[in-house]
Amino acid sequence: MTYLTSNLITDSYYLSSIVSRDFETPTGGQMSDGLRLLNDVLADRTIDNGTIPYTRHQLITATPGLSIYPIADLINLEIFVFYIQSIRYETRNQQRHEFFGSFRATAIQSLPFNWHFERNLGGGTLYLYFIPDIAYPLEIWGTYRLSSVTEFQDLSLLLDQFYTNFLKYLLAQRLCEYNSWAVPQSIMIQLEKYYQWINKSTNVMDLRQRKVSSLANNMAINYAIVNLSNGWVPN
Repeated sequence: MTYLTSNLITDSYYLSSIVSRDFETPTGGQMSDGLRLLNDVLADRTIDNGTIPYTRHQLITATPGLSIYPIADLINLEIFVFYIQSIRYETRNQQRHEFFGSFRATAIQSLPFNWHFERNLGGGTLYLYFIPDIAYPLEIWGTYRLSSVTEFQDLSLLLDQFYTNFLKYLLAQRLCEYNSWAVPQSIMIQLEKYYQWINKSTNVMDLRQRKVSSLANNMAINYAIVNLSNGWVPN
């Protein structure tokens, strides 16, 4: 069912009690304020990405000799793999100090099995090590920032109904604060429920431990594979 941005803004005004449901409709100025504040609310999800319940994947082709890849709108990278023909290779995520501050040879071109992701203005940057030696197909899974919206955009084409409900309450809270209006207790209670629901569904911790060894008898990538086989191993 069609649900326009203007419908969400109007519903938020009614929720906040700034506009009376039975006797008023939001004015043109109020609608303009509501749209601007709604886009502020959407932008704020970028720094609270635990409240973005959507992930998606993106395909990239590695450029030989290039180890730095800017990715627009990406705010959290969870999985990175690369392919050699039809074989998918697992990689290792390294933290900033380990990736940029540890001892390593910096000019080797081979399998990009270590990676690190940094947030930047408008998105983020994927750093690879080793430097790719050929045009490997790369695949990433992560969370991307939510796009801003226009007044008469159909939100049902972009977001699930539960999420537009969440945004409606977030906007009602923001409208109250913007207009120096007391936030109704019912809004705060419902928002707390939404935070719990969304965070529970998106932030499931993986507590399993994994070890990667150059002597292990498994498919993990190591220096032996890099130097001797370029990824190919016997069955």
